[in-house]
Amino acid sequence: MMFSQCGPQRFISANDAYDYLPTYFEEGGIKKVLFLHGEKSWAAAKPYMPEMPASVAIIDVPFNGECSYEEIARVKEIATQNQVDMVIGLGGGKCLDTVKSVTQGTNFKLGLIPTLASNCAPWSALSVHYHENGEHINHEIYHETADIMLLNPQVIVNSPINYFVAGIGDTLAKYYESEMIFENMQPEQFNTQLTISRAMAQACRDDLLENSEQAIADMKKGEVTPVFRKVVETVIVTSGLVGGWGDYFARATGAHSVHDALTVFPATSDSLHGERVAYGILVLLALEKREDEMAELLPLYRSMGLPVCLADLNLDGSDQDVVAQIAHDTSADGTQIHFLPIDTGEQAVARAITRVEEITAGETVA
Repeated sequence: MMFSQCGPQRFISANDAYDYLPTYFEEGGIKKVLFLHGEKSWAAAKPYMPEMPASVAIIDVPFNGECSYEEIARVKEIATQNQVDMVIGLGGGKCLDTVKSVTQGTNFKLGLIPTLASNCAPWSALSVHYHENGEHINHEIYHETADIMLLNPQVIVNSPINYFVAGIGDTLAKYYESEMIFENMQPEQFNTQLTISRAMAQACRDDLLENSEQAIADMKKGEVTPVFRKVVETVIVTSGLVGGWGDYFARATGAHSVHDALTVFPATSDSLHGERVAYGILVLLALEKREDEMAELLPLYRSMGLPVCLADLNLDGSDQDVVAQIAHDTSADGTQIHFLPIDTGEQAVARAITRVEEITAGETVA
């Protein structure tokens, strides 16, 4: 059975988006709110925050930086002990994924306030879980979406550029991970949900190939231009609609399986989620023998600084043990790469990794 859901119940994208919070609290009878956030995220958002009503108590909780089961349990205990009405996550994807996990199966309302455009976590109804050391565990899909999501482009334009670039890499995967599945479906299988999902995946690719470099240039100047805002909303909203409407037909496949395998290596801990996914796209395209599309992506990758080979992730691409380990973990039983209708075995993945190394030899990103 296919389960589709659009996204947050209410969504505002504007430089004054946060100003709606007092009204939302009043309309919903919300008296006590837990805010989970990182220090940098709060510093970025605070200048745009309205004064909260005296009738609303705020429980301020610093985020420990990892969407782990330990952190979820800690935050949930604080929320329960304080009998809060609502839990709001303010920050990047891991912070938002944590509050999504905290509120599932409870009566807590859920609010999401992204301070980065690094993935679709502000839109999607799922959480990716990690060990405390950053190693990937799993992901969980929820049937409950956020009650409200507030996006302030001015906060995003002042965020670190490398997170924005990583978000572009992660969002490109929406198309490349789903297109082969869509291509192999029969016309009669396409219902309204899948038609929307595929259109959104194609929009992710088209918008980013056309506008990413200009959006990054605008961000470097600190300007919230129409192009910058379009790319931000593509990363957060359009990408979230792909899996939201397409369910298991359009969720993460090969590129994210490569990402998950890479998290086992401590050397990759300095790289961002979207950077590892972006490299995974190249492996996926090599696996699918779509090298012409890889050639189309490589100039954009190099201009933005996304990884094009294992050396860019602090790994030795000539070390066959490294290649074998990545291939083994990528193709392990139960990984998402097996959604693809091709050979996704360990040897096939190893050959794809090696092929990426061959194609990008001498073209690594500095």
